[in-house]
Amino acid sequence: MKTKVQIEDKYKLKLHLKRKISKLVNLLFKIDEIKNNSAIKGFGADTLSFDIVLTDDCEIHSINKTYRNKDNPTDVITFALFADDENKFVFDNTIELGEIIISVDTAKRQAKETLEKEILTLIVHGILHLLGFDHQTNKDYNFVVRIQDSVISAL
Repeated sequence: MKTKVQIEDKYKLKLHLKRKISKLVNLLFKIDEIKNNSAIKGFGADTLSFDIVLTDDCEIHSINKTYRNKDNPTDVITFALFADDENKFVFDNTIELGEIIISVDTAKRQAKETLEKEILTLIVHGILHLLGFDHQTNKDYNFVVRIQDSVISAL
């Protein structure tokens, strides 16, 4: 599966993420639980497209408050166009998954190793949301974290 990613990097981090993101998506779809249960299962497409915005705590706080009624910054927010829309369209063999917004400020605070690894972890987390995997329960949260950690380790 090809991956088309548009990255808006307000920090100018120059992490060269596109190639790694493509590898992450391919690693995700080697996992049967993802392949068999994602929102794109059964839709013929050869390309997944999504946007990533790397921003700061102030902007993500505003987005979190406006769209989620949560008055605090967070690490990652997703807007899943395909998974959350009942009208699932595929155009030109491409599925437009949606948008992942990441606070670089929060990622810096959370990073146990490198900022790049933390951002890649948040990207995988966001992609899982875009594919329809949520974590409203502890079981679902543990699933998402297990998958994201597995994919990051394999990268």
